[in-house]
Amino acid sequence: MTEKVPLFVIGLPKDEPANEILSSKFGGSLEKVQQVLSHIIEAKIAIEFQNPEGSRTHYDATATVKTSKNQLIYTASGWDILKIADELCRKLEGELSKHDHNRQKESIRKMEY
Repeated sequence: MTEKVPLFVIGLPKDEPANEILSSKFGGSLEKVQQVLSHIIEAKIAIEFQNPEGSRTHYDATATVKTSKNQLIYTASGWDILKIADELCRKLEGELSKHDHNRQKESIRKMEY
């Protein structure tokens, strides 16, 4: 069993409900990707928002996943923090398809000559 990756959410107040949702969704995606990228050191989500005192708030999110070899950076922006969380998770889980080269090879018996 691999250990849990440290995840930091920066820019949202601790008592904000979106903070908990963002960290639980992205944390779940990190656990999925950890099977392929087992060398993840830490993950950080930085949230910047504009017009917080108005009726709508625009969010810009940058997710940084630091591995022992490189750094993966994903960005998303929009009016809904939940949609941003889903988009960041989708981008992170896209790493799974990049590492599909370990699939089982096609059977020699099924090859056509």
